[in-house]
Amino acid sequence: MNTNTPSNGLVPFKMCSSTLSLDQFVEDWTLSRFEGEPDPAPKTYECWIGFDSPFSNVPLIQVAVAGFDIDNRDTARLRVKAERVTVNGFMLVIETWRHTCVYGVDVSWLAIGT
Repeated sequence: MNTNTPSNGLVPFKMCSSTLSLDQFVEDWTLSRFEGEPDPAPKTYECWIGFDSPFSNVPLIQVAVAGFDIDNRDTARLRVKAERVTVNGFMLVIETWRHTCVYGVDVSWLAIGT
């Protein structure tokens, strides 16, 4: 018998969440840079998010934009996603493209697993 599973067969789940504010004053912020002609490749900023304690298995991650500060001279293009998810954390990836200058982003995230 697996000693980690309760006698009723149900496995308890674990949740972890937070909201993070990132902006142009963070080291290596590249999303407010504009260098002339639009580049079709996205401008990307990555930030490692570590959990206070590890999950038993790789959790499901949900990320969402909670707010942003984007230059009003062009279209607001913004994407957030979780990549390279492990039991210890994940890489938060923020992207923009073309002329869009992002000065700041507030991101909420939720991790659900066991």
